[in-house]
Amino acid sequence: MFGDLVLDPHSREVTVKGERVELTRIEFDLLETMSGSPKLVFTRQQLLDRVWGPNWFGDDHVVDVHMANLRKKIDVAGEKSWVRTVRGVGYSMAL
Repeated sequence: MFGDLVLDPHSREVTVKGERVELTRIEFDLLETMSGSPKLVFTRQQLLDRVWGPNWFGDDHVVDVHMANLRKKIDVAGEKSWVRTVRGVGYSMAL
């Protein structure tokens, strides 16, 4: 739980301000990975390995696309994003 953002890994449900948010499997897995270690900055490669699996082959910028989609779904207009971009490194939870 991160304030108004609640993630339930057992039911794979996410709510923001009490409203359920529909996420894809990839979006949920990205959020779950980052929320499991909220102070850790994950590189694209670490996220690819954990979410897509170590045998996935393709452009690592696919992570950026899914992060943008995730932000559109969980962020509240006028408020700080739940996902922090660390330039040149990767992504983490914004605490």
